Amino acid sequence: MILIEDSRQQAGKHKNIEDYCRKNGIELVRKCLSVGDYMLSEDGETPSGNISVDTKADIMELVKDVMSNDHRRFRRECERANELGIQLIILVEEEVPFGIIDFWEVPRWKNGNKWHMRGEPMTRIEPKVFRKALETMTRKYGVEFRYCTRKQCPARVIKYLKGELK
Repeated sequence: MILIEDSRQQAGKHKNIEDYCRKNGIELVRKCLSVGDYMLSEDGETPSGNISVDTKADIMELVKDVMSNDHRRFRRECERANELGIQLIILVEEEVPFGIIDFWEVPRWKNGNKWHMRGEPMTRIEPKVFRKALETMTRKYGVEFRYCTRKQCPARVIKYLKGELK
């Protein structure tokens, strides 16, 4: 099995994925991907399949992509995936807060009028507005948003790409 990592992804950012690939006999190559951070390949040159996983270090990175000036770039990537028939899965590497299982429960993850991450204020973004933006991305472009821990991430990336997880 060959895993392509987008060459625009910061090298060494996902040492956990590199280590997982090494331990499991998965060849990891860096190539420019049209969408996402990871896709499978049969030859190491061309992505195969129609699933791409884009990893986010934590929910704050996703908030920045969806709710800031980065929104246009992020939306274009979602549009491109949809146009190319690629299922884009956004995988947020963070413990699920307060036992929340479904991404649509995000509005409960707040304290007063602030969001919190690991006990520290994140941003004053309104959780309901963020949720609506995620729902729009899912409805318009078919993007799926998922949580996992950093430890779970490498195996989840592979399972999503192989179509073993929904």
